[in-house]
Amino acid sequence: MPDITAAMVKQLRDRTGAAMMLCKEALVESTGDFDEAVVYIRKKLGAKLSDRGDRVASEGVIAVYVVDGKDAAIIELNSETDFVARADDFKMLAKELAEHVARTKGHSVETVLTEKSLADGNMTVQERVDDVFTRLRERLVFRRFELISTDEKGVLATYVHIPANDRIGVLVELEAPTEAASSSEEAKQIGKEIALQITASSPKYVSREEVPAEVVSREMEIARETAKSEGKPEAAIEKIAEGRLRGFYEESVLLDQPYNRDPKKTVGKLLDESGFNVRRFVRYEVGQGVTGAETSGDIKGAAE
Repeated sequence: MPDITAAMVKQLRDRTGAAMMLCKEALVESTGDFDEAVVYIRKKLGAKLSDRGDRVASEGVIAVYVVDGKDAAIIELNSETDFVARADDFKMLAKELAEHVARTKGHSVETVLTEKSLADGNMTVQERVDDVFTRLRERLVFRRFELISTDEKGVLATYVHIPANDRIGVLVELEAPTEAASSSEEAKQIGKEIALQITASSPKYVSREEVPAEVVSREMEIARETAKSEGKPEAAIEKIAEGRLRGFYEESVLLDQPYNRDPKKTVGKLLDESGFNVRRFVRYEVGQGVTGAETSGDIKGAAE
């Protein structure tokens, strides 16, 4: 079994908010596996714990760009400070990167950095980043991107949450009932509504069918253990667990979520009424899934 260090205990505490002794106990029981340790703590604390493993932990912005309604990219560009993240040069670079990925259908961060910049043909993308670095004098991290290309019936919708300083962005692909409907005003409206829903409610899956069997099994196990710890009758535990699993779906599955503008109906019902379907979505939040500013795609600038 690996040694359980104080740093590991602190990392788990930062992720869960649980007491230090419980975090150490969880790491010992899970032999150092953080995901299993979170499950252990959730079983102990039940609804009192919210796994904060995807909390924001670095600065930067999200940018999106759509080309001719058929190709779209969402990117995350990190900085060390919020001051730089708010700078016009930094935000302009983020938009340039999103446009570059959408137009060139970029393969990876590493390959995009070697390509000729669309903003300045005399530079590579890396050199363009270095150019901005010389003005801002702060580490810049092109962390990640996602590209979605759609077909004749496809609808691409985007949203960047400006009140949060562009720290949250969403890219959604929908399917219209007909090719003509894909370019209608209704398509724009339903796309906007779904993008806003995803921004606010942060689902992890489109439908129940996308939820991995092991996740369903884990949630049922946690619900059963929580019900037992609450002293619920043994005969009622399975029904209670099933009810709490429905609650998990309502939180994590887009189609099961209450529609924010009309909580009496689900997002699935809204889509059924419109004739549109959601194929997939990407929701980025700055720093999501990391515990510091150091990430993949680190591009510091030649003078760093």
